[in-house]
Amino acid sequence: MRQSQGIFPFFWGVYSTRGGTITGRNASLSRVLMKRALVIGLLLVAAIAAPPLAHHVQKAQIARMSLKVGDPAPDFALLTNEWKTVKLSDYRGKKNVFLAVYVLAFSEGCTKQMRAVQAGIDSGRIPTADTEVFGVSLDSPAANAAFAEQNSLHFPLLSDMNHKMLKIYGILKTYSVENEDYQWALRANIVIDKQGIIRLIDEGDNAVDPNTALTLCTTMHKQPASD
Repeated sequence: MRQSQGIFPFFWGVYSTRGGTITGRNASLSRVLMKRALVIGLLLVAAIAAPPLAHHVQKAQIARMSLKVGDPAPDFALLTNEWKTVKLSDYRGKKNVFLAVYVLAFSEGCTKQMRAVQAGIDSGRIPTADTEVFGVSLDSPAANAAFAEQNSLHFPLLSDMNHKMLKIYGILKTYSVENEDYQWALRANIVIDKQGIIRLIDEGDNAVDPNTALTLCTTMHKQPASD
């Protein structure tokens, strides 16, 4: 509490030296100012004594996808960063789909993940002739557009602001902050074949590096088409 010892003298000095002696109708104003000073001082003391906010953040059990490899991928319809609607079912029988689910735009891990996906496209490891690539997050289309521009991402970023797709796929992560629950996406790379079957799921920290997904996309491209 040593740090708090100088707080109240500071506020007392401010109001005792400003304008000299306060009398008459200014007395009530003086009392109000002193009360405010005391309140501010108490808040400062509390802030000094309080542990960091991170200590109050409780991480819920790490979410795991409710779906697994071999399951049909549920359909969804989401807006891209260019405000166009994308439906997963539109690619059934036409293209494989790579979903790169990221936590929040502009965060360090997500930036690394999305840049690695773009590098996979640029290098040809993701053959875009038969594989459609999408990023997915809770961010708005506008935020995703800014994120894409800043990082030179040339594949669509889908916005799931109402959590519908992420709930269906079971990839929402819950944190409790000051007794309030907040949810955001669990990082994941999901590869879906042309028949709409999930072929790969990488979750959590493993998904920052999409190398496994890139390798599968290349392998699936070389496989003969099946009915």
